[in-house]
Amino acid sequence: MEELGEIIQEFLVESHENLDQLDRDLVALEQDPGSREMLSSIFRTIHTIKGTSGFLAFHRLETLTHAGESLLSRLRDGVQQMNPSSADALLRMVDVVRVLLSAIEETGGEGEVDVEPVIAMVTACIEDPAAPAPAPAAPAAEAEPASVAEPEVEAAPEEAPAAPVAEAPAAPAPPAAPAAEEPAGQHGARRSVADSSIRVDVDLLDALMRLVGELVLTRNQIMRGVGVVADPTLTRTTQRLNLITTELQESVMKTRMQPIEHIWSKLPRVVRDLSSTCGKRVRLVMEGKETELDRSLLEAVKDPLTHLVRNAVDHGVESPEERAAGGKNPEGTLTLRAYHEGGHVIVEIADDGGGIDPDRVARTALDRGVATREQLARMDNREIISLVFQPGFSTAKAVTNVSGRGVGMDVVKTNIEQIGGAVDVESTVGAGTTWRLTIPLTLAIIQALTVACGEECYAIPQVGVDELVFVDSQSGQEIEHVSGAPVYRLRGKLLPLVRLDETLGLPAGSSDRDVYIVVLQADGRRFGLVVDRVLNTEEIVVKPLTGRLKDVGAYAGATILGDGKVALILDTPSLARRSHLAAEAVERAELEMGGAEQELGRIERLLITGIGERRVAIPLGMVTRLEEFAVDRIERVGHREVVQYRSQILPVVRLSALLGTYDVEPEGETVPAVVYTERGRSVALIVQDIVDIVEDRIDTRSDLDDDGLTGSTVIQQRVTELLDVRRAIMAADPNFYTEMPDTMVGA
Repeated sequence: MEELGEIIQEFLVESHENLDQLDRDLVALEQDPGSREMLSSIFRTIHTIKGTSGFLAFHRLETLTHAGESLLSRLRDGVQQMNPSSADALLRMVDVVRVLLSAIEETGGEGEVDVEPVIAMVTACIEDPAAPAPAPAAPAAEAEPASVAEPEVEAAPEEAPAAPVAEAPAAPAPPAAPAAEEPAGQHGARRSVADSSIRVDVDLLDALMRLVGELVLTRNQIMRGVGVVADPTLTRTTQRLNLITTELQESVMKTRMQPIEHIWSKLPRVVRDLSSTCGKRVRLVMEGKETELDRSLLEAVKDPLTHLVRNAVDHGVESPEERAAGGKNPEGTLTLRAYHEGGHVIVEIADDGGGIDPDRVARTALDRGVATREQLARMDNREIISLVFQPGFSTAKAVTNVSGRGVGMDVVKTNIEQIGGAVDVESTVGAGTTWRLTIPLTLAIIQALTVACGEECYAIPQVGVDELVFVDSQSGQEIEHVSGAPVYRLRGKLLPLVRLDETLGLPAGSSDRDVYIVVLQADGRRFGLVVDRVLNTEEIVVKPLTGRLKDVGAYAGATILGDGKVALILDTPSLARRSHLAAEAVERAELEMGGAEQELGRIERLLITGIGERRVAIPLGMVTRLEEFAVDRIERVGHREVVQYRSQILPVVRLSALLGTYDVEPEGETVPAVVYTERGRSVALIVQDIVDIVEDRIDTRSDLDDDGLTGSTVIQQRVTELLDVRRAIMAADPNFYTEMPDTMVGA
């Protein structure tokens, strides 16, 4: 019933609307019995209710409407004429249909409502059109009480009146009753389905969204002004305004949201037909189809999603013979999964097929000139697989009516990025492929990072921002140049840079120091955007650009900031393409440095933490996440500490206690922690400070250790101790490395 709940609700709402219209049409038909147009309209309405009730297995409702449909068919075809008897029978039928719908709404079933007397009454009108009219029907406003009088019909004397009379009290009150109860503080508890929804024009919703956007802009301006005035009363009022605006924005956005099921509904047929054409057996699994997305984005996502599904069936899932030979189920599984994460909607298309072979992709890229041999040598498997998004790229052995021309994946990527989203792919040879679409909840209001370059302010959509780096002249950090292209050494790797002032033709900055680098991920590239200042993160309202600014190619829209100034929204994919030249210079430099790096030793990646005056390094590979836990969330179970984290109970170890530094316990409401996860188990390591992440060559190392340490080394001109991570994990969870169910976490 839960699966059909939404369908039944829509059926009830539509049927109640249709019944109200039927009451009006039948009364009007009595005044104009020969109106073929009105008869056809009434017939179609009854036919719709009958068809849907049959699909939902409401057999009494189906039988009753079928009888009415038979009478209306004779009236429509001119076999008999409309008379008071026929009108009364049809109106009585409408009344009982309404009682049945009320029973369905209350109990989920048709209950014990007796429909036979009304069916007999309608049948009598068909068999003897000239028969005299029965007792007058009750007024339309008293539809439910009319059902009580139904047993008095003489057309079915063999039916005892007890059953329908007993049902009468169970019928809902007349339509006027709920309306009278609403002001009494019932909060809609007894409101019927028909009264709980209304139809609203889409243009009105768009107008509301535009007004909310303007309200958000005004809210931002007021909040910025209040910060200057520093009036406590005005501050409280502004906070209240901020809360109301946020709730109003969320409510209006919900009216525009539609479940992604609307665009998934046609995919089962697509998978069925395509798998049959390709000679494959594919089972489609859909998870999270109730996940909602702004209606303006549904159409933009429809075509890319369809292409990825077709590609998964054609390229991903193997034939039954190949799967059987590989020890797999001959029937492949294609999973569609949608969920909310970080203010976005994530849509995954996963298959359990053969996966994408990076070597084959590399050979194809080399043959088609998409990448050089030197470029491929510097790429990892994930970067190589991402080459499938390049225009004209295809690994298909032959061109078919399904695929093979290389015009699919680049269009998917372009369409998703045009709406501010991103597309990624993960694949394991022999295990399958997962395509992941990251889609914003709405295009109207987004989270953005505001930056300044010279005297101008710009907004960067936060979906593409990875991290922020400050190039501090006092620490000796600086922007380097390789073959004339600016780069920055970020944790041992060269990051290609794009100077925003040069790109937009602004006056050049004075130096390459004391500037900010916004590390962005877009168009399959990771690059840094050099700006003068980072201002704030805030919700912005996206305004479309005029045709002239669109031709520039560096802007995705405009917005109004809290100070009333207009700021242009930067188009990160366009900036990523401008970073291509710098990226080529970086690749050449890294190739030249590769041999020297191998001679000097291996580069290590470490997380530097602070425990009092001591610096302790943790291998970055042992770090799953960095978190901050509220002190009051850390609880005791027996002699150990634990914390609730993502539906798990994590054992906690304080490194200060492990290393014997008891006098430097963290103070404050929160404590930083390093979370390590493996095989479904997690451990939280509490530290005092997160200092830095280092990716560098460690030239000096000492084997001198202490309890809980494996040695020490020199990092950033300071002696840094190396944590014995295994000992720390065993101190928190002695069973971590034993053979226990992966879903269990030691407490």
